[in-house]
Amino acid sequence: HAGQIAYEGYSQTFYLDVLETVPAFSYIPQLFRMEGDYLTYDDGTVQGHLGVDVSQFQGEIDWDAVADDNIDFAMVRVGFRGTGTGSLNTDKYYEQNIRGAMRAGLETGVYFFAQAVTVEEAIEEADYVISLLDGLDINGPVAYDWEMHDSTYRVYGTSPEMATACAVAFCERIKDAGYTPMVYGGTYVTYMKYDQGALADYLSWYPEYKSEKSEKLCPTLVYHMDYWQFSSSRAVAGINGRVDMNIQFIRR
Repeated sequence: HAGQIAYEGYSQTFYLDVLETVPAFSYIPQLFRMEGDYLTYDDGTVQGHLGVDVSQFQGEIDWDAVADDNIDFAMVRVGFRGTGTGSLNTDKYYEQNIRGAMRAGLETGVYFFAQAVTVEEAIEEADYVISLLDGLDINGPVAYDWEMHDSTYRVYGTSPEMATACAVAFCERIKDAGYTPMVYGGTYVTYMKYDQGALADYLSWYPEYKSEKSEKLCPTLVYHMDYWQFSSSRAVAGINGRVDMNIQFIRR
């Protein structure tokens, strides 16, 4: 994937060099298929498994019904750092959701909505997650979800070097605790804030929403991803309202 990426920013287009050392997106676009609310992928060597990510906003979830609706995995929010005050908070349904998803036989990972602006804060976030997972034997990854929506977020203005250092610090702490780290990042954070070379050792989780009307059903990111969040508004049995849906790419 030699050449450059044209990233459309809010007011200008940024031309970024593609990092040759980072694995490229290698899934075959034509093999993504929309089946109702679900998106499938299978190229003979890699198969897409469907999953949801949830937080307290979904309320009570019937996890057996979710599992019966062809869902293979769940990513559960365990907590978040406030975008303004920076306080650490638990997701009030996190333990119930982890236990319910595990009991229903879903591969269960977790994510933390991060707002670290220093390495110390990123380590604090990781330690907080590790403490919340004590006694919960999850079998999926632990994701670092650092987001910067606008200037009201405390992370606004964080340098790419610091944003990357925070992600690495979180992931290393998570790895040292025996979990599999993963980095969640939208297009802006992925291209403009993270050094993908420094994060290449960790699983990646990328959001880009598609619908039946989408011209292309595959992601546009030039880099490899392990999980793709393809919608924020799908219907799944056992969950009230709409929910984020994801594909996990698994080698057969």
